[in-house]
Amino acid sequence: MNMSYLKYFFFGYLAILWKINYVHNTSFSNLKWEYDFYSIGDLHGDKDAFIRILLNESIIDIENKVIRNNVLTVITGDVLDPTYDDIDIILFIKNYNESGKSLNSKIILLLGNHEVNNLCLKFKTPQSNIENYKYRNDMFRKGGTIYNYLIDSPFVVNVNNIIFSHAGVLPFYSTYGIDFINEEGKKEIINNCELLNQKLQNQQELCIACEYGPTLNRYYSYVTKNVFSESKVCSSLYKSLGLLKSNRMVIGHTVQRNKQVNSFCQDKLLLADTGISKWKNGVISYIQYFNDGSYK
Repeated sequence: MNMSYLKYFFFGYLAILWKINYVHNTSFSNLKWEYDFYSIGDLHGDKDAFIRILLNESIIDIENKVIRNNVLTVITGDVLDPTYDDIDIILFIKNYNESGKSLNSKIILLLGNHEVNNLCLKFKTPQSNIENYKYRNDMFRKGGTIYNYLIDSPFVVNVNNIIFSHAGVLPFYSTYGIDFINEEGKKEIINNCELLNQKLQNQQELCIACEYGPTLNRYYSYVTKNVFSESKVCSSLYKSLGLLKSNRMVIGHTVQRNKQVNSFCQDKLLLADTGISKWKNGVISYIQYFNDGSYK
Protein backbone atom coordinates (compact mmCIF):
# COMPACT_ATOMS: atom_id res chain seq x y z
CA MET A 1 0.00 0.00 0.00
CA ASN A 2 1.62 3.29 -1.08
CA MET A 3 1.70 6.48 1.01
CA SER A 4 -0.61 8.45 -1.30
CA TYR A 5 -3.35 5.87 -0.76
CA LEU A 6 -2.85 5.98 3.01
CA LYS A 7 -3.02 9.75 2.93
CA TYR A 8 -6.27 9.63 0.94
CA PHE A 9 -7.73 7.06 3.34
CA PHE A 10 -6.72 9.10 6.41
CA PHE A 11 -8.29 12.35 5.23
CA GLY A 12 -11.38 10.52 4.02
CA TYR A 13 -11.77 9.00 7.47
CA LEU A 14 -11.45 12.43 9.10
CA ALA A 15 -14.10 13.82 6.76
CA ILE A 16 -16.51 11.06 7.75
CA LEU A 17 -15.90 11.74 11.44
CA TRP A 18 -16.48 15.46 10.89
CA LYS A 19 -19.78 14.81 9.13
CA ILE A 20 -20.97 12.48 11.88
CA ASN A 21 -20.04 15.03 14.52
CA TYR A 22 -21.74 17.83 12.58
CA VAL A 23 -25.00 15.92 12.15
CA HIS A 24 -25.22 15.03 15.83
CA ASN A 25 -24.18 18.46 17.09
CA THR A 26 -26.34 20.81 15.05
CA SER A 27 -25.74 24.45 15.89
CA PHE A 28 -28.75 26.75 16.09
CA SER A 29 -26.67 29.87 16.68
CA ASN A 30 -26.47 31.16 13.11
CA LEU A 31 -28.91 29.51 10.70
CA LYS A 32 -29.31 31.09 7.27
CA TRP A 33 -32.52 30.60 5.32
CA GLU A 34 -33.13 32.29 1.98
CA TYR A 35 -36.58 30.84 1.30
CA ASP A 36 -40.05 31.11 2.85
CA PHE A 37 -39.85 31.59 6.58
CA TYR A 38 -42.54 31.78 9.30
CA SER A 39 -42.93 31.72 13.06
CA ILE A 40 -45.90 30.62 15.17
CA GLY A 41 -46.55 31.47 18.82
CA ASP A 42 -47.92 29.41 21.69
CA LEU A 43 -50.35 26.78 20.37
CA HIS A 44 -51.33 25.33 23.76
CA GLY A 45 -52.68 22.11 22.34
CA ASP A 46 -54.82 23.56 19.54
CA LYS A 47 -53.99 21.35 16.58
CA ASP A 48 -56.88 22.78 14.54
CA ALA A 49 -55.36 26.27 14.70
CA PHE A 50 -51.96 24.87 13.72
CA ILE A 51 -53.38 23.05 10.71
CA ARG A 52 -55.34 26.14 9.64
CA ILE A 53 -52.12 28.17 9.55
CA LEU A 54 -50.31 25.59 7.43
CA LEU A 55 -53.29 25.25 5.09
CA ASN A 56 -53.62 29.01 4.76
CA GLU A 57 -50.05 29.24 3.48
CA SER A 58 -50.47 26.13 1.27
CA ILE A 59 -47.69 24.39 3.17
CA ILE A 60 -49.79 21.23 3.52
CA ASP A 61 -52.83 19.89 1.66
CA ILE A 62 -56.19 18.87 3.11
CA GLU A 63 -54.75 15.42 3.84
CA ASN A 64 -52.00 17.06 5.93
CA LYS A 65 -49.25 16.14 3.45
CA VAL A 66 -46.33 18.54 3.00
CA ILE A 67 -46.66 20.06 -0.48
CA ARG A 68 -44.60 23.24 -0.44
CA ASN A 69 -40.87 23.42 -1.09
CA ASN A 70 -38.31 25.35 0.93
CA VAL A 71 -40.35 26.41 3.97
CA LEU A 72 -38.96 26.92 7.46
CA THR A 73 -41.37 27.35 10.38
CA VAL A 74 -40.26 28.14 13.93
CA ILE A 75 -42.68 27.45 16.79
CA THR A 76 -41.73 29.40 19.92
CA GLY A 77 -42.71 26.76 22.47
CA ASP A 78 -45.70 25.88 24.65
CA VAL A 79 -47.28 23.46 22.22
CA LEU A 80 -48.19 21.22 25.15
CA ASP A 81 -51.36 21.52 27.22
CA PRO A 82 -52.98 18.31 28.49
CA THR A 83 -56.62 17.47 27.65
CA TYR A 84 -56.22 18.92 24.18
CA ASP A 85 -54.38 17.79 21.03
CA ASP A 86 -50.87 18.38 22.31
CA ILE A 87 -49.42 14.93 21.68
CA ASP A 88 -50.94 14.91 18.19
CA ILE A 89 -49.16 18.19 17.43
CA ILE A 90 -45.78 16.78 18.47
CA LEU A 91 -46.30 13.65 16.38
CA PHE A 92 -47.49 15.79 13.46
CA ILE A 93 -44.29 17.87 13.61
CA LYS A 94 -42.18 14.72 13.78
CA ASN A 95 -43.89 13.24 10.71
CA TYR A 96 -43.83 16.60 8.91
CA ASN A 97 -40.06 16.85 9.29
CA GLU A 98 -39.54 13.30 8.05
CA SER A 99 -41.72 13.72 4.96
CA GLY A 100 -40.59 17.30 4.34
CA LYS A 101 -36.91 16.44 3.89
CA SER A 102 -37.27 15.85 0.17
CA LEU A 103 -38.94 19.27 -0.18
CA ASN A 104 -36.44 21.07 2.05
CA SER A 105 -39.29 22.06 4.37
CA LYS A 106 -39.04 21.74 8.14
CA ILE A 107 -40.39 22.87 11.49
CA ILE A 108 -38.17 23.85 14.42
CA LEU A 109 -39.99 23.43 17.73
CA LEU A 110 -38.45 25.40 20.58
CA LEU A 111 -38.87 24.32 24.18
CA GLY A 112 -41.20 26.41 26.32
CA ASN A 113 -41.93 26.08 30.02
CA HIS A 114 -44.78 23.65 29.28
CA GLU A 115 -42.44 21.30 27.42
CA VAL A 116 -39.89 21.51 30.24
CA ASN A 117 -42.52 20.82 32.90
CA ASN A 118 -43.70 17.72 31.08
CA LEU A 119 -40.14 16.46 30.61
CA CYS A 120 -39.69 17.00 34.36
CA LEU A 121 -42.85 14.89 34.88
CA LYS A 122 -44.68 17.88 36.36
CA PHE A 123 -48.10 17.44 34.82
CA LYS A 124 -51.21 19.59 35.02
CA THR A 125 -53.48 16.60 34.69
CA PRO A 126 -57.05 17.01 35.97
CA GLN A 127 -57.20 15.10 39.25
CA SER A 128 -60.44 13.41 38.21
CA ASN A 129 -58.80 11.93 35.10
CA ILE A 130 -55.33 10.87 36.27
CA GLU A 131 -55.76 7.29 35.04
CA ASN A 132 -56.97 8.47 31.63
CA TYR A 133 -53.76 10.47 31.18
CA LYS A 134 -51.35 7.80 32.37
CA TYR A 135 -50.50 6.65 28.83
CA ARG A 136 -49.96 10.24 27.70
CA ASN A 137 -47.77 11.11 30.66
CA ASP A 138 -45.69 7.95 30.35
CA MET A 139 -44.54 9.15 26.93
CA PHE A 140 -42.51 11.85 28.72
CA ARG A 141 -40.57 9.43 30.87
CA LYS A 142 -36.97 8.73 29.88
CA GLY A 143 -37.03 6.55 26.77
CA GLY A 144 -40.63 7.45 25.97
CA THR A 145 -41.71 8.51 22.47
CA ILE A 146 -42.22 12.20 23.23
CA TYR A 147 -39.26 12.38 25.61
CA ASN A 148 -36.94 11.10 22.89
CA TYR A 149 -38.21 13.70 20.44
CA LEU A 150 -38.29 16.75 22.71
CA ILE A 151 -34.96 16.13 24.41
CA ASP A 152 -33.13 17.22 21.24
CA SER A 153 -35.22 20.36 20.70
CA PRO A 154 -33.44 23.70 21.21
CA PHE A 155 -34.25 26.44 23.69
CA VAL A 156 -33.04 29.24 21.41
CA VAL A 157 -32.42 29.56 17.69
CA ASN A 158 -30.97 32.35 15.54
CA VAL A 159 -32.34 32.42 11.98
CA ASN A 160 -31.21 35.20 9.65
CA ASN A 161 -30.07 37.23 12.67
CA ILE A 162 -33.46 36.92 14.38
CA ILE A 163 -33.45 35.35 17.85
CA PHE A 164 -36.38 33.06 18.63
CA SER A 165 -37.10 31.73 22.10
CA HIS A 166 -40.14 31.12 24.24
CA ALA A 167 -39.63 33.85 26.84
CA GLY A 168 -36.61 35.79 25.57
CA VAL A 169 -32.88 35.69 26.28
CA LEU A 170 -31.62 38.09 28.95
CA PRO A 171 -28.09 39.58 28.75
CA PHE A 172 -26.73 37.28 31.49
CA TYR A 173 -27.54 34.25 29.35
CA SER A 174 -26.59 35.94 26.08
CA THR A 175 -23.00 36.22 27.26
CA TYR A 176 -22.77 32.41 27.10
CA GLY A 177 -24.08 32.17 23.53
CA ILE A 178 -26.84 30.10 21.95
CA ASP A 179 -24.89 26.86 21.61
CA PHE A 180 -24.05 26.85 25.31
CA ILE A 181 -27.64 27.68 26.27
CA ASN A 182 -28.97 24.77 24.22
CA GLU A 183 -26.31 22.32 25.40
CA GLU A 184 -26.57 23.24 29.09
CA GLY A 185 -30.36 23.31 28.88
CA LYS A 186 -30.35 19.79 27.48
CA LYS A 187 -28.09 18.62 30.31
CA GLU A 188 -30.60 20.08 32.78
CA ILE A 189 -33.66 18.32 31.39
CA ILE A 190 -32.14 14.97 30.41
CA ASN A 191 -33.11 12.04 32.66
CA ASN A 192 -36.38 13.81 33.48
CA CYS A 193 -34.62 16.90 34.84
CA GLU A 194 -32.17 15.39 37.33
CA LEU A 195 -29.67 18.23 36.93
CA LEU A 196 -32.36 20.90 36.80
CA ASN A 197 -33.79 19.71 40.11
CA GLN A 198 -30.32 19.83 41.65
CA LYS A 199 -29.79 23.37 40.39
CA LEU A 200 -33.16 24.47 41.75
CA GLN A 201 -32.40 22.92 45.12
CA ASN A 202 -29.00 24.61 45.26
CA GLN A 203 -30.38 27.88 43.87
CA GLN A 204 -27.68 27.85 41.22
CA GLU A 205 -27.46 31.10 39.28
CA LEU A 206 -26.57 29.59 35.91
CA CYS A 207 -29.75 27.68 35.20
CA ILE A 208 -31.26 27.65 31.71
CA ALA A 209 -34.69 26.24 32.58
CA CYS A 210 -35.09 28.31 35.76
CA GLU A 211 -37.01 31.50 36.53
CA TYR A 212 -34.91 33.97 34.54
CA GLY A 213 -34.00 31.66 31.66
CA PRO A 214 -35.37 31.60 28.10
CA THR A 215 -38.43 29.50 28.99
CA LEU A 216 -39.76 31.28 32.07
CA ASN A 217 -38.81 34.95 32.46
CA ARG A 218 -41.40 37.69 31.88
CA TYR A 219 -38.91 40.53 31.71
CA TYR A 220 -39.41 41.52 28.08
CA SER A 221 -43.20 41.67 28.50
CA TYR A 222 -42.69 44.54 31.00
CA VAL A 223 -41.96 46.73 27.99
CA THR A 224 -45.70 47.45 27.83
CA LYS A 225 -46.01 48.87 31.37
CA ASN A 226 -44.78 52.45 31.02
CA VAL A 227 -42.14 54.62 29.36
CA PHE A 228 -39.58 53.95 32.10
CA SER A 229 -40.07 50.19 31.82
CA GLU A 230 -39.83 50.37 28.04
CA SER A 231 -36.53 52.24 28.19
CA LYS A 232 -35.07 49.75 30.67
CA VAL A 233 -36.29 46.68 28.78
CA CYS A 234 -35.09 48.00 25.43
CA SER A 235 -31.65 48.71 26.88
CA SER A 236 -31.40 45.07 28.01
CA LEU A 237 -32.70 43.88 24.66
CA TYR A 238 -30.10 45.84 22.70
CA LYS A 239 -27.37 44.38 24.91
CA SER A 240 -28.60 40.83 24.34
CA LEU A 241 -28.90 41.34 20.59
CA GLY A 242 -25.38 42.71 20.46
CA LEU A 243 -23.99 39.75 22.37
CA LEU A 244 -25.87 37.33 20.13
CA LYS A 245 -24.91 39.23 16.97
CA SER A 246 -28.52 39.60 15.87
CA ASN A 247 -31.02 42.27 14.90
CA ARG A 248 -34.37 41.23 16.39
CA MET A 249 -35.92 38.99 19.05
CA VAL A 250 -39.26 37.18 18.72
CA ILE A 251 -40.88 35.63 21.79
CA GLY A 252 -44.16 34.16 23.01
CA HIS A 253 -45.04 33.23 26.62
CA THR A 254 -47.11 36.31 27.50
CA VAL A 255 -50.49 36.73 25.80
CA GLN A 256 -50.90 40.23 24.37
CA ARG A 257 -53.98 42.02 25.67
CA ASN A 258 -54.93 43.33 22.24
CA LYS A 259 -54.47 39.82 20.78
CA GLN A 260 -52.02 41.16 18.19
CA VAL A 261 -48.32 40.70 17.50
CA ASN A 262 -46.80 43.84 19.04
CA SER A 263 -43.52 45.54 18.16
CA PHE A 264 -41.28 47.49 20.56
CA CYS A 265 -37.75 48.83 20.89
CA GLN A 266 -37.48 50.26 17.38
CA ASP A 267 -39.03 47.12 15.88
CA LYS A 268 -36.35 44.90 17.42
CA LEU A 269 -38.68 43.10 19.86
CA LEU A 270 -41.80 41.22 18.75
CA LEU A 271 -44.19 39.89 21.38
CA ALA A 272 -46.00 37.24 19.39
CA ASP A 273 -48.28 35.32 21.76
CA THR A 274 -51.82 36.22 20.69
CA GLY A 275 -53.43 33.34 22.55
CA ILE A 276 -53.79 31.27 19.38
CA SER A 277 -55.45 28.36 21.16
CA LYS A 278 -59.24 28.35 21.21
CA TRP A 279 -58.95 27.55 24.91
CA LYS A 280 -57.16 30.87 25.40
CA ASN A 281 -59.90 32.76 23.54
CA GLY A 282 -57.30 34.45 21.41
CA VAL A 283 -56.62 35.08 17.74
CA ILE A 284 -54.92 32.75 15.27
CA SER A 285 -51.78 34.50 14.08
CA TYR A 286 -48.33 33.92 12.68
CA ILE A 287 -45.49 35.97 11.22
CA GLN A 288 -43.90 35.76 7.79
CA TYR A 289 -40.33 37.02 7.35
CA PHE A 290 -38.70 38.33 4.18
CA ASN A 291 -35.09 38.48 3.03
CA ASP A 292 -35.01 42.28 3.22
CA GLY A 293 -35.60 42.11 6.99
CA SER A 294 -39.28 43.02 6.84
CA TYR A 295 -42.15 40.89 8.12
CA LYS A 296 -45.92 40.77 8.19
